[in-house]
Amino acid sequence: MTHPASPKLASLYATRSAAGALLGQQLGARGYVGCVLLGLTPEGVELASHAAKATGAQFDVLVADFIRLGSSAAPIGALAESAPSEMDPEFQPTMALLDELTAAIDESRARVSRDVILYRTQRPLKPLAGKVAVIVDGHVVYPWKVLAAAKAAEQVGAKQVVIATPVASQAAAERIRARQYAFVCPSVVAGARGHPSPYGDMAGQTPERLRSIMIAHQGG
Repeated sequence: MTHPASPKLASLYATRSAAGALLGQQLGARGYVGCVLLGLTPEGVELASHAAKATGAQFDVLVADFIRLGSSAAPIGALAESAPSEMDPEFQPTMALLDELTAAIDESRARVSRDVILYRTQRPLKPLAGKVAVIVDGHVVYPWKVLAAAKAAEQVGAKQVVIATPVASQAAAERIRARQYAFVCPSVVAGARGHPSPYGDMAGQTPERLRSIMIAHQGG
């Protein structure tokens, strides 16, 4: 006996551009104007650019990467630019894992260094000293990358950090709020893995994805 396939869950947003514009509207409604919107690589870049257009805010790209022990494992932390790593406080490595953990952190740092060249051609971030920095990511299932990015923005003088995303898991939202960051998210979902298809135009190396890289280069 065969069972009918479960209906595919509809996307939350038809396009990334629509999600970014909505996010920009929500940021503006909360008074976050005159900010610097930092698109978190890779998923947050295009969203942040559209949010910036909606608010008239400055736009730039912040490079970050998850830290994983094994390619398929859930992330145990993240790195952003030159800031110290942000680790899951519940992850307690044994002595046997220390070498593997060090190697994983080194690999993530190398990917961040590579992507700074790809996204910003090694130029520095736009000045954040005394400004409000809004970290924008595409789908926050695990909070470590946005928290690492917040740490990086604070390290270069941001007076306040706001974390914004069109969609996040409930667990990630709770972690972010517990760290006392302002959090702007139109869609918080209960599932541990977030939403299976937040954007109707979600894909890998598509023309849209490549355009997001070009947009990043124009941020300078």
